[in-house]
Amino acid sequence: MVEQDGLNKDEPRSESGRKKRKIRIKYRERVRIEERPKGSKLSRYWKKKRKDILIGTLMISLLGMTVFMVAKLSKHRVEMNKLEKDAKSKIKY
Repeated sequence: MVEQDGLNKDEPRSESGRKKRKIRIKYRERVRIEERPKGSKLSRYWKKKRKDILIGTLMISLLGMTVFMVAKLSKHRVEMNKLEKDAKSKIKY
């Protein structure tokens, strides 16, 4: 019996693909590789990952600087209000 491919149905098919898949799964379990989208290249995937990390650290640092500046500004306003109150109280007396 010959199939359309020219292969005999009685002959076993190559299991190399299945073996390779098992080896990949074992390696992934041992090393704990993070899944990546199928079809994307590794270098592109890690470049994008690195950009995400850089953007995250940049956003956190900008947020910290903003909080620091707001605190400094509010402290300055409190001091200015105290000085204005003192100046007004001196004028009254």
